Amino acid sequence: MDASSSITRTVVVNAPRSAVWAAITDPDKISQWFGQRTSLDLSVGGKAAFTWDEHGTARAVVTEVDEPNAFGFRWAADIDADPVIGNSTLVRFTLSEHDSGTELTVVETGFDTLDRDVADQKRAREGNIQGWHAELDELVAYLHGVKA
Repeated sequence: MDASSSITRTVVVNAPRSAVWAAITDPDKISQWFGQRTSLDLSVGGKAAFTWDEHGTARAVVTEVDEPNAFGFRWAADIDADPVIGNSTLVRFTLSEHDSGTELTVVETGFDTLDRDVADQKRAREGNIQGWHAELDELVAYLHGVKA
């Protein structure tokens, strides 16, 4: 995999893995840190929708559920579009034990498979780099506010 076509970000959260798993797979909890509204059918092939009031809805299809180790989905790069090959990327979260709690890594791949020119692929990746940076910071803040 070409590093210029993917994004990887890892954070360590001072929370048990079960709490981190819930935060990334429970629609009510996801809506606390990732957009304003979430719907999610937590099964492989299930549909998901993440809505930001200011941006619209990103639709997704669940690709992996391995509680509490990994969760993945394919989501459309375009707002309000169903994800298909050519307009979507793959997002995969992995969770592991860490001395300070839980290590959470998100990897998003497939920017080089988007049906657009290289400059637009790069813009999509750069936008999501900023997005994952902000969203995972919000996830950490959310989890640090959760009472165990």
